Order: sequence, then C-alpha cells, then structure tokens
Amino acid sequence: MSAAVHWLRGTCDLDEESVLAALSEICGGLSFEVLPSGRYQYGRRVRSVEGLTVLSEPFDPETMPAVCVEVPGAACEFLGAEKLRAIAGLLKLTRVDFAWDGVPFTVGEMRSWVEARHMRTRLSKATAHEALGARRPGRDGDSVTLGSREGSAQLCVYDRRGPVRAELRLYGDRAAHAGSVLALPVSEWSRAFLGLLRGVVDFVDRSQAVRGEDCPLLPSWAQFVAGAARVVVKLAGAAAPSLERAREWVMTQVSKTLHMLTVAGVRMEEVLERGRTRMRRSDELRLSAWLGARAVTAS
Repeated sequence: MSAAVHWLRGTCDLDEESVLAALSEICGGLSFEVLPSGRYQYGRRVRSVEGLTVLSEPFDPETMPAVCVEVPGAACEFLGAEKLRAIAGLLKLTRVDFAWDGVPFTVGEMRSWVEARHMRTRLSKATAHEALGARRPGRDGDSVTLGSREGSAQLCVYDRRGPVRAELRLYGDRAAHAGSVLALPVSEWSRAFLGLLRGVVDFVDRSQAVRGEDCPLLPSWAQFVAGAARVVVKLAGAAAPSLERAREWVMTQVSKTLHMLTVAGVRMEEVLERGRTRMRRSDELRLSAWLGARAVTAS
C-alpha cells in the first residue's frame, strides 16, 4: 500500500514576490505565467509546473491573507514529498488531501459499511454513489464519499484509477492541524494521517455494543489503520449550550414530538433510558456544569 499527499492549499502574509522566490528556491527554479483571472477572492493568479498556483491581490486586504498557494494533485506527484514538506512549512494550511492506494477493502465493502451504519463518525453526511460509468462516460468505477466540501473533512474511497484509493480531505482547522504532521519525517506521514482519519471516522461492528466507542473495528478497516491511535482535532465552534438554552431548545423543537409519541403509546421511560445509554464523557462533563450552575443559582 502506497501513501502520499495529493493536494495542498494554504495562505501566508508574505508578499507575492517573496513567496515566488521561496517556491522557486524550494523547487529548484520555477517559471510562472500570469492567468487572465483570479480565484478564491484573489484578483491575481500565476501558475507554474503542473498547476502549482500562487494567488495574490485579495479582494479584502483587511481580513484576507496576502497570498494563497495551491498545489494540486499532479503538482504534488511531480514535486515529491520533501519539496511538499518545505512548501507546507511556508503556509497556514487550509486544505490537505492525503491518499492511500491499494487499501485492503473494496468500494463495495465501504458502501455496505456506510449503508449498514457500521461506523462511528464526526461527519454529518455520507453518500454511497452508484457506478459512474453509465452517467459519466470515460469515468468508470465506483466511489463512496463521506462528509462534504463545506465541512472540515471528507473521506472518499474510489477505484477509478485502478487500485482502490482512500483519500482523506481536510479543510479549515483540521488542515491547519495537519501542518504539524507534514513537519514530521516523511516516513511518519502515513501513520500520522491514519490517526487523523480515525479521529474523523472509524468503521466498527455496531452489532457488538450500544455505544460506537465500545464497538470493535471491522477486520479490513483494522488491517488498514494498523493500530494507529485516534487523533481528535478540537475545532473552533459555538460554545456548548447552557442549561437554559438546552431546555428552551427542547421546549420549542422537541416537546410536540414527545407529546405525539406519548399519545401513540411510546413510553417516555424508554426514551430517557436510551438517552442514558448514549451518554459520553463530554456529556457527563456538560451535565456536571449544568448542575453546578443550578446549585450556584439556588444558593
């Protein structure tokens, strides 16, 4: 099984001239051509070998970084790991794709795992696509994609180019965290990215336990991740809801459905027991905070 970076994108606050000089030094000399239009809300775009692109003249200089650099798949393959490692060191990364070729499972197996919900995942969207050949002539093969481009991560498994490829795509905060991985020796990249992948999704036998955390990995997936430890990246986001906000949400969004279920004969004790069995450590901590806040208020 082979593994490599398949896409890089990132920003920096150096001026375009300095970035072009640094890239040229890293890559052993580069020439760039100016393209007629910008991209990603940058007005100027220059391109070099295999699509390596530098964007400058941001539409909003007050809030946007001065320069954006993108290294697409063909350029990643052309430049090689050590040069990519040096380029990543210049940037705050906003997208990183890492791919493994020749994984020990098929696209069909992955599709069956997704459809059976044999997974524990932080991704909100999972789509198992049909064979692409009939709909898109010349693009034979199947693919399964979890996550969306608007989110922080995707896992795409496909076989359009021969051996089955599993491709982890990281965006935003997750991509920025991957910068520390790319600073490691290249020989350590695959295992480190497997840890990040496991922090996004694991495929497990959900028939073995109620909580996904307690379920064993599926054999083919366990063979693939090879014991790599899960790495969960803490993302910036909205604060956890307060007790009052949680109560208000239940009263406005859930209470009517609970009433309908009760009238239909569903016992609320069963609902509460199901909630109890799904509690995680983070839920316990939030509950403790609520109880503590209520005790302070009562005193």
